[in-house]
Amino acid sequence: MDLGITGKWALVCGASKGLGYGCAKALVQEGVNVVINARGDAALQEAAAQLRAISADAASASGQKPAQVLAVACDITSPEGRTAVFGVAGGPGIAFDILVTNAGGPPTGDFRDWDRDAWIKAVDANMLTPIELIKTVVDGMAARGFGRIVNITSSAVKAPIDILGLSNGARS
Repeated sequence: MDLGITGKWALVCGASKGLGYGCAKALVQEGVNVVINARGDAALQEAAAQLRAISADAASASGQKPAQVLAVACDITSPEGRTAVFGVAGGPGIAFDILVTNAGGPPTGDFRDWDRDAWIKAVDANMLTPIELIKTVVDGMAARGFGRIVNITSSAVKAPIDILGLSNGARS
């Protein structure tokens, strides 16, 4: 099935493993160019290599050129990290058509053990950072008449898990 996204650009956060990697894999199999992001450079570079191989296989099967895979290891929750991601490969030259927000969860535990800084960090990573990413891409998407935003969160939003208080609260 042709989803009509071949050649588009996607930013996929938390893409070195898990759900983020799975999203990036599905996108490159559809011919979407991706910028993948995660904090750990070694794992991210390994994921990028795997995605390039998957892209090459998909391209040879379809007769199209392989999707590009660019990797930016940084902390997307920081302004510097977001600048690095949006500055990759010539910066404003990449207009993201697809955004996949995704972040690892904050530490587990009892809510009585977390101080204000722990709560702020959880809210920043799981709520405020996706908002900043969306603000950066949404106007361009609207101007081009195409855009998709996927916010990956947690099933704990609907059914809170007692030891995941920071995650439950920040993601809700």
